[in-house]
Amino acid sequence: MSWPLKLRAMSFAVTMGVTITESVMGSLPIALGLWYFNIASIKTIVEVIVMIVAAISLSISIYSHVRPADFPRRTSGEGAL
Repeated sequence: MSWPLKLRAMSFAVTMGVTITESVMGSLPIALGLWYFNIASIKTIVEVIVMIVAAISLSISIYSHVRPADFPRRTSGEGAL
């Protein structure tokens, strides 16, 4: 039995919120270093961070909410060491 759609959507939203927060917090020191040493402008840094944070958050959230594949069970003698 699977979760109702409302609970799945709420779980996905919470996971997205957590991963977005973690990704932003992890990228802040890098962004501050790029800005401090005048390697990139603030606009460029924000644009790149938004794309990276979105990609990371979506990949983690989607992977954690996709149902695992049903692999056939191994027989008792198969793969034994």
